[in-house]
Amino acid sequence: MPSQVWIIVEDEASAMGFPGADSQAIARMVEALQQAIAQTHPNCEVQVVSPSHLRTLPTPDSEVLHSEVLLCPLTLNLPYSLIVALPPLYYGACQDVESLRCALDERWQVATGTGNLWLPVVLTAKGPIYGEVIGLADEKQPGCEGIVQYIQPVHLPDRWRQTLYALARNLLQWIGAPPATYLIQFGWDEQGLWFDRLWPFPGIPALASLGVQDPDLFTCHWYCLTRQPIYDLTIVPD
Repeated sequence: MPSQVWIIVEDEASAMGFPGADSQAIARMVEALQQAIAQTHPNCEVQVVSPSHLRTLPTPDSEVLHSEVLLCPLTLNLPYSLIVALPPLYYGACQDVESLRCALDERWQVATGTGNLWLPVVLTAKGPIYGEVIGLADEKQPGCEGIVQYIQPVHLPDRWRQTLYALARNLLQWIGAPPATYLIQFGWDEQGLWFDRLWPFPGIPALASLGVQDPDLFTCHWYCLTRQPIYDLTIVPD
């Protein structure tokens, strides 16, 4: 286990790529991940850095970086010097959205398009564990006017749930995804599902899991990165 962890987050909320991204949401993501790290590795040095700051630093030696620092990006906007030290999926599968959509259409005839639902996939060393779907709260609800909020769980009929699980499993296996918490962004209506994109970290929608899912998605991400076991995901009773 490296002695340092770098949590890499955007310094501008507009670059996050999620509805309702703002500085407060980014701060909550960082806090949730810091709490997870402190629970299991209280002596680990944690630094929160932005992509713009990283670009001002000398190009690190990839072997030294791997041995001394555990990279924990919460953004896809990374300097090339760090991208080469990360699994190829960060660039090929996650940043190039259109290419991944085309590949899924050609390989599995999967419909694609823009969606505002997210399936959490906690990919452990022993296989995937699927979380409850996350969606956007109804802005017409009292107190939600003009505010983007995420909710978990969102009900999905079992027929489509199993289809979604199979898609997630096949996709992550195909790209050789390492253990981490992923978000499969998708859309759904009564006619079927369509794939939007893949996120290789618990993004802002994962905030919906705090206090709702045990363990929450940020804790799951840290456990996966450090190869700690996760046996199940449960929704906390009201």
